[in-house]
Amino acid sequence: MRPRRLLGIATILVLLGAWEISARAHPNVYVTPPSQIAVTFVHEWFSPQFAHDAVPSLARLAAGFALATLFGVTLGIAIGVWDPLYRTLDPILQVLRALPPTAVIPVGILLLGIGDSMKIAVIAFGAVWPILVNSVDGARSVTEDRLDTARNFGLSRFETVVSVTFPSALPQIFAGLRIGLALAFIMIIISEMVGSSNGLGYAILSAQRTFSIPEMYAGIALLAILGYGLNALFSLVEARVLAWHHGASAVTR
Repeated sequence: MRPRRLLGIATILVLLGAWEISARAHPNVYVTPPSQIAVTFVHEWFSPQFAHDAVPSLARLAAGFALATLFGVTLGIAIGVWDPLYRTLDPILQVLRALPPTAVIPVGILLLGIGDSMKIAVIAFGAVWPILVNSVDGARSVTEDRLDTARNFGLSRFETVVSVTFPSALPQIFAGLRIGLALAFIMIIISEMVGSSNGLGYAILSAQRTFSIPEMYAGIALLAILGYGLNALFSLVEARVLAWHHGASAVTR
């Protein structure tokens, strides 16, 4: 294991130890010791509750993020390669991307109710903007020499987009996807807190309202673990897909 990672783990353990000592020395009903949170975590989440609350949240997250990725990358590449479309839509996109995603939750409830469709739509709306903007920037940043090479080989406009523009834009697209995934994770929790009968956001808010403080902290701990795991999985996929880019960057340094 790398020394830097060992240092990070040691820092976490020290902080947890300080939290445990402080909570034991100065008991407070609202500050649960980590050891009690761990016991509650095992009891709560190594049970059918995981299927009742965590699985629906992950399914909604996957659906919303997939929609945001499909729409954001497709439209972003189209806007990036076609100047008239860019000049037409860019002002609208700049206004919409500045809108806080949480502000559309009331609209989503009015139009779609409080079911899964509303939550998926809210997640997609929150995640799509960094994906879309980075896709546009990636498509517009393709160097002219690459495009000239494609023309010299007789590639059509569509073939150039598929074989030159899209691969060249992938590093920026993945940067947008990483930000979009973080926003999607935030939006699923907020949307479940506003209106839901299951999900992690619902479980955490219900625990807080009923003063089940250890259960509340256990839910937050599960969010942290899932967030870390999703980020690690994304990093693994990114490293595989962009292996050629990282290799080229290392050569040019």
